[in-house]
Amino acid sequence: MLLESFNAQGALMAWDARLTSITPGACEISLPFSAAVSQQHGYFHGGVIGTLADAAGGYAANTLLMPVSECLTAEYKINIVAPGIGDRLIARGKVLKTGKTLVVSSAEVFAVQHGKEKLCAIMQQTLFVIDKK
Repeated sequence: MLLESFNAQGALMAWDARLTSITPGACEISLPFSAAVSQQHGYFHGGVIGTLADAAGGYAANTLLMPVSECLTAEYKINIVAPGIGDRLIARGKVLKTGKTLVVSSAEVFAVQHGKEKLCAIMQQTLFVIDKK
């Protein structure tokens, strides 16, 4: 069910993102570099970095909510701490606190160049818990 939900994410599918790890309360998503996710300097676009972090945190939450409930982002704060330079991004999300109506999660995003990971963003988010339709 989680993979089906992930595969229904239009932007992530268009960018060729992949769910690479799922454990209770955690999620990892990988995204290859392409012209579709770049900005004018040849780096990963900041909006793409934010989207990947948001998805990793949200699907980390969904590992604890599905199949009864799922989540929607209420807000997130992201710090881009280094340019997204590399051939791939990896976002690792984890749940920090779950409640009946809200979940707080975080994600770290790494740019991978020549096999070496470099932290490029840190995100914290709050998610609404909603009934699964």
